[in-house]
Amino acid sequence: MMQSLFAERRRSRAVRGLRVLASDPEAVFDGLVSAAAAAFDAPIALMSLIHRERQWIKASHGIILEDYPRRDSFCTHTLDRAGVMECTDPLGDPRFAALPGVTGAPHVRYYIGAPLSRLNGVHVGALCVLDIRRRQAASPDQAAYLIGLARQASMALEARLDRLVRRPAA
Repeated sequence: MMQSLFAERRRSRAVRGLRVLASDPEAVFDGLVSAAAAAFDAPIALMSLIHRERQWIKASHGIILEDYPRRDSFCTHTLDRAGVMECTDPLGDPRFAALPGVTGAPHVRYYIGAPLSRLNGVHVGALCVLDIRRRQAASPDQAAYLIGLARQASMALEARLDRLVRRPAA
């Protein structure tokens, strides 16, 4: 319990430290989620950040979302994994069967996500792909590609912060 609380506080500090919450859309992140959707031929892809009890969407493809409760998310289960988290049958999985996005619109029937990490290794969110139809598990190449896109997104978040920090005061 204490370790979990410590990890969540560390994650919260790491997300806040990015200075990205409630920021405007940015082409680099929009491009990464579009690439993820295209790689899986899926209608929906998201780049999310998990902060406290909210999941905040930095970029999306195929759906318009700003944020929603963390308890209603797939991505919270993607945190703190080395690789992808995949669910080919959300209706049959007790972790996801009652989620609003499964029982209602958009009726998610497939999820795969890869964690976003700060340079210090703290996972702050996920790059994920969702489909409204059931599908087979991703191929190893698809999973590796999603992990690669998540790493690019993580590096883009760090580069964005670097630019903010180095920007001269007006």
